[in-house]
Amino acid sequence: MDLSGNMDLLDRRLVAFLASRQATPHDTQLALQWAADICQTDNVVISGFHSPLEKEVLNYLLNRHHPVIFALGRALYKRIPPHLQSAFDEGNLLFISFRSYSRHSWNSAQQRNWGIADLADEIYLTNFDRNSTLSTLHFTFDKYSNKPVHILK
Repeated sequence: MDLSGNMDLLDRRLVAFLASRQATPHDTQLALQWAADICQTDNVVISGFHSPLEKEVLNYLLNRHHPVIFALGRALYKRIPPHLQSAFDEGNLLFISFRSYSRHSWNSAQQRNWGIADLADEIYLTNFDRNSTLSTLHFTFDKYSNKPVHILK
């Protein structure tokens, strides 16, 4: 695992957020309300921020200077994307890479999502189809770990 940014964020309570790529407007509303509630805590949000809804939640959190851990399914950035630079400079951002590959893939996304769930103290998911890979992740962590696992409803 490679790291870049404020590594002290790993010492805080980590809350995972994972969302399906096919989020409904209702899912979006619930996720943004969840993000508003999280901003009232000291919890650090960890996510891949890859799906459209995850990106929307990331923007919400960054606009409120809330700390996040951005998990990548590829190697660390050589240059920090401009829209993330101020959060990085403020110490509100840590990048984690679970793979050293230069390109993102379906397999690397799965490894990233399982790594996120493994690192987190608590997991939040938006609604997902029962054939979704999030369904397997939800079932596994809900049944075989003591981590609280929630579906936003």
